[in-house]
Amino acid sequence: MKEITVRRKNALAFAVALHLMLPLCTAQAHESAGGIDVQTESVDVEANAAKEDAKYESQSTTIITKEDIEKKQAKSVEDIIFDETGMTRSVDAMGRVTLSIRGAEPRHTLILVDGQPVMGDFAKYTGAGDELQRLGTENVERIEIIRGAASAKYGADAIGGVVNVITKAAAKRAGMQVNLEGRRVKGDSKIPYTNFFLRADSGDMGKFRIGLSGSKREVMPVYASVHRKNATLPELQGAEWNKVKDWLPTALRYYGDTATVGLVGTYDANKNNSFEFRVDHYAEDLLRDVKRTDSDLEPQQHFKRKTDRNSYNLGWRGMNKISDWNVELNYTSIKEDDVSLINYAGKTTYEGKNELRYVDDVDHSQFDLK
Repeated sequence: MKEITVRRKNALAFAVALHLMLPLCTAQAHESAGGIDVQTESVDVEANAAKEDAKYESQSTTIITKEDIEKKQAKSVEDIIFDETGMTRSVDAMGRVTLSIRGAEPRHTLILVDGQPVMGDFAKYTGAGDELQRLGTENVERIEIIRGAASAKYGADAIGGVVNVITKAAAKRAGMQVNLEGRRVKGDSKIPYTNFFLRADSGDMGKFRIGLSGSKREVMPVYASVHRKNATLPELQGAEWNKVKDWLPTALRYYGDTATVGLVGTYDANKNNSFEFRVDHYAEDLLRDVKRTDSDLEPQQHFKRKTDRNSYNLGWRGMNKISDWNVELNYTSIKEDDVSLINYAGKTTYEGKNELRYVDDVDHSQFDLK
């Protein structure tokens, strides 16, 4: 019985081998007889340069492509980043969003845009997590995340890891993209939150091409708690936002209007030398209100932040028979005004209900040659 089973297995193996060798034997027969050659279908192999480079990184590296971003349907880079493994978001007492990678301090997470460190008010001490909220996804080519110490390559600010957001370059083909959306609160006929994005590319005009983009985004508030004076818990649970006039919201983070205008261009001098420039202007007008209890003894705090930032980039990529090089010149300036007021609801007008807590003006610029 065992011998019969072994013979059957050998016969099956011989049949499979014969079937696999048949095309080869047929092709050899045709060649020997001077017949037609056997040709297989063409095989196309595509490779992503960023993903191939990531294989040589010693740290854990993730590349999020524009196709991945489109599938997620996210509106800001922040919505993409915090879905990734090892990324932790928190909000400090001042309402600033912080990002930590694998438990490292937020100030040890380096955030780059097109390879350059972003400039914020206290980014050196608290990190630049707010920058992820400022960046919309429509103009992003890919996002690179490095988990783990990358100080040898990026400096002391990259002890925890790196997030590098690469924006889209000027396209070689002419085109236009328009995105418009509105978000309405239930029971309210108005549309308080809207997002708008417009981009136009000229395509190749000889050796030169440019792309112009602009966006206006409204960041929605995130409330930790909502209170109403002299209200019981069942009333609060059954009330609707648009029907109640005396809500006292506590916003976890800043919310309001942001706007961006950008211009990017590329000049291909020849097959070995290419020049690229980027100009970007960003502005925001954000608010944050904090009121944690119904008591008149606790004042309501009002925070307001206005920011204007201009960024300029000029790059040269070249190569010859011996080596290749990449030279970049960057300049960024930022002006930010922060104001904090305290409102005492229990005081009379003569006593003064508002108290100025602090005024913080930031006027900073940085120059970088790499």
